[in-house]
Amino acid sequence: MALISSDKTSSALNIRAEAETMRDRYGRHLFGQSCLMARRLVEAGTRFVTVHYDCADGYGWDSHRTSDDVRDHLMPTFDQGCSALLTDLDERGLLDETLVIAIGEMGRTPTPNATWGRGHWSTCFPALIAGAGVRGGIVYGKSDKEAAYPDDKPVSPEDLAKTIYWSLGIDPDLMLMNRENRPIPIVDGGKPVLELFG
Repeated sequence: MALISSDKTSSALNIRAEAETMRDRYGRHLFGQSCLMARRLVEAGTRFVTVHYDCADGYGWDSHRTSDDVRDHLMPTFDQGCSALLTDLDERGLLDETLVIAIGEMGRTPTPNATWGRGHWSTCFPALIAGAGVRGGIVYGKSDKEAAYPDDKPVSPEDLAKTIYWSLGIDPDLMLMNRENRPIPIVDGGKPVLELFG
C-alpha cells in the first residue's frame, strides 16, 4: 500500500510530465510509452518493473500464418522502445544498477511455411540481457546453422533464473520452507551464467 500510495509513485505514473521529445524518442506507441513508464518507475525507486508487449493495437506475436506483423510493426516498435530505454537508463546513470531482460515465452520454428508463418518452438530462443554489470556487446552461446537447437553454451530456463537471482544479490541456491516446513529450492536445478558479467 505504501508503494502505490506514495507521492513518488504517483509522480512517476504521470507520463505527461515527460518532455515531448523524450516521449517521441521512445515512440508514440503502447510499448514505447510503457518502456518510458518503466524508466520513470525505476528512477522513482521501484525495485521491480515488468513491461509486457501485449499488442493492444491489433498486431500479434503469434505469427503462425505470416510474420508480416512481426516484421512491419512489432520488431520496429520493440527496437525503438527497448533501445531508448537502455540508452536513457545509461545516460541517467541507472543502467549499472538496473537489470533489463527482454525475453519471450518461446522461440519459433526455424523453417517457415510458404507465407513465413512459424509455429511454437521451445527448444531454442534468444534473450536480451543488459545492465547490472552485464558485459555489453557480447553474444553468449549459439545455435546450430538452422537456429533449431543450441550448439554452444546452452542456457536453460533454470540457468537464466539463477543468473537473475545472483545478479540481484539473492542466493540462487536459497531454500524456502513450504507450509509443511520442508525446504524447497528457489530454483530447482541450473547454475548462474557468470560469464555474462564483466
